[in-house]
Order: sequence, then structure tokens, then C-alpha cells
Amino acid sequence: MLKSKARGRVAGRAAAAGVVSAGLLLGLGALGARADTKTVTYSCTPGTGGTAVTHDFTVTLTASTSAVSGTQYTATLNIQPVTTSAFPAPVQIASGAAIELQPTVSASALPAGMTAGVSTPSPTGTALTASVAAQGPMPSLPTATLTVTPATGATSVVLTAKDFKISMVAPAGTGTTTTTPTALYNCVVATTGSTLPAVATIPVTSASASPSASASASPSASASVSPTPRNTRTVYETVFASPTPSKTKKTRSAQVENTPGGGAATGGGGDAGPDARLFVLTGVALMLAAGGGGLVLRTRRRPVRQ
Repeated sequence: MLKSKARGRVAGRAAAAGVVSAGLLLGLGALGARADTKTVTYSCTPGTGGTAVTHDFTVTLTASTSAVSGTQYTATLNIQPVTTSAFPAPVQIASGAAIELQPTVSASALPAGMTAGVSTPSPTGTALTASVAAQGPMPSLPTATLTVTPATGATSVVLTAKDFKISMVAPAGTGTTTTTPTALYNCVVATTGSTLPAVATIPVTSASASPSASASASPSASASVSPTPRNTRTVYETVFASPTPSKTKKTRSAQVENTPGGGAATGGGGDAGPDARLFVLTGVALMLAAGGGGLVLRTRRRPVRQ
């Protein structure tokens, strides 16, 4: 029973460690993300009118690994219909025509109050080599290249892919002006479900970091130049030490010959009066005499036993 409980505790601890490790790996992957690919559901309304078509699209938003504030950098956006079900063409598309994509991408910068300008051109794909019948599968969409410029002071920029439009550029010689695309679909993110748009976060560095580094390098280099050394002359000098009379040694003539008067107050010592040993010996003699006299008196008073 005890072994079963111990094994259960070990298995529980191992499972908890696995969950924590997986969470750390996922968190690090999210922090280092510079691109995002998601399947987003869009509601596409035909440009010629009619019923809206709900379809899933694979949206891939890729940006640079880093950016510099005040400097333009590029990002790409690729939107393709999921092929599990056909995304129909609303009208017939003639051979030689091209598909045009008009995406909408928003850019926000951190910290709060910073801005980031984004330019979203409308790319046009290559001319089709075969015509597409009405309600036939739509051809692939071209990839858009975005230009983003973060403001000075921004630390990161977040790009979000939102709505898009699909147009057709008719081939030349068909009587339609090629510079005026024909709207095919207007697609917006569907409100149903829990679909989220594709998002890419790009870190931004300060543009002033490089000049400051180069400016500090120049003064340090000039400061390290040492002046031309001068010739020196070394002079050696021998110094003999003279004997100094000791402060503790005193001659007899400098000492006091006679003890000053005044007794203990002046440190007179033996010259001030009788020696104290005389008083001690006298006291001892008196004590011995008193003891002996007491013994004699006691012996005399003891009665004589018959």
C-alpha cells in the first residue's frame, strides 16, 4: 500500500514538471514570435451584389525580426482560401485577367501614445492562362508587401491583419480599362465564432543608439594617446644617521639624591618613619602572649580529680 502511494506521488510530480516545462516552451515561443499564421473565417459579399459567402482563409503575417524607430521596414501578408471547400468566383474571369488584393492592416505602437505608419499597397497577381467560369474555384491571391515606419521612441509595433477586398483587372483588348479593377468580393472578419485575426509583434530599437556609440569611441581613442616621454636623471645621495641620545637613560647627576619630605603623598617610602613590619611582629607577639596566658589560667582553675 505504501509503495503504491509513493509511486502515485512520483507520477504526480513528474506530470506537474512536464506541464511546467511545456508552459515555459510555449511562453518563450510566443515572446520570440515575429510572424503569425491563423485560419480566419471571413464573410465575403460579392461586388456585383447577392448573398454573402462565409469561407475560411489562411492568413500569414510575417514581419522583420527587428526595426529601428523612424526607419521604414517591410512586412508581408498572404491570404489564401482554405481548399477544403471551394471559394467560388462571383463572375466569369477571362483568360489574361489578373487578381488584385486590397488588404487592410492596422499598426499600433508601444508605449502608449506612440504611432506607427503603415502603407498597404494593392498587389496584382500574374495574368491567368485560362479562364475561370462563374461559381468556379477562385484563383490564388497575390502576396501583399507592407511598409511600416515606427515613430521615434517606440519600443514595439503590433501589426493586425483585418478585412480585405478582391478585384479583377481585365486583360487588354476586351473593351474594359485595365486601370479600373472590377470588384469581386468585399471580405470582413466574421462575427460568429471565436476567430481572431493574425497578429505580428516587432521589437523596435532606438535610432540614437548607433551615433552615441560612435561618438563615445572617438574621445576614448584620443584620450588613450600618451605624451612623448622625457629623459630623466637619477641622483643617488648617501645619508648617515647621527646617534640620538636615549630619552630613557638618565645620568646619576640628573637623578634626585634625597627623598623629598611628605611621606606617602610624595612617595617617600622608608625614610618617612618606622617600617610597617615592626608593627606586624609586635601584634603577633601580643597574640601569642595572650594565648599562652589564657592556657595557663585555665590549667590552674581545672579541679583535681581524686
